[in-house]
Amino acid sequence: MLRLFLPILLVGSAIALFVLYTNPTYQKIKGLSLQNKSYTEALDNAKRLIKTRDDLLAKRNNFQASDLDKVKHVLPDNVDNIRLIIDINNIASRHGLTLSNVLLGNLDKNGDNPADTSATPGSKTGSVDVGFAVSTNNYNTFMAFLQDLEHSLRLLDVMSLGFSAASTGATNAITYTFTVRTYWLH
Repeated sequence: MLRLFLPILLVGSAIALFVLYTNPTYQKIKGLSLQNKSYTEALDNAKRLIKTRDDLLAKRNNFQASDLDKVKHVLPDNVDNIRLIIDINNIASRHGLTLSNVLLGNLDKNGDNPADTSATPGSKTGSVDVGFAVSTNNYNTFMAFLQDLEHSLRLLDVMSLGFSAASTGATNAITYTFTVRTYWLH
């Protein structure tokens, strides 16, 4: 009877040991192995991102400071309405023109509704509309102003252009009304 009881006791003990200790420990090790694998992948991704960042910083450091300033001028990282108006006014003053009726913000079709600035949610850029008028009695002066506005470093889209003529004595002044849109990075 002892011969039969001892093997049954050992087999039962082995099964109990497997169920109570070995299998839970094995499952725990398996879970830790999966967690280790995910951490290893995350670490590899972080190393790749660090390498990419370092490569991009090395490329950026190869640019001249003046070139970076030009890029910031073309597409600034904030809305600087005052600087924009000053830049446009400087272009106008080179041609003997002055800005008038300056409106900031996004304008409706009539130019009556100055709001702040617009930015599409989730977009990396925003835009602002600026309305202004210049008066001249010389079409060539107006065209030179328009070409300088076109070639300025600041990214501008002319959204609308209107004109009205007024004859006052010896001069025939034409008033050109603009709405331009400029952009910035968020």
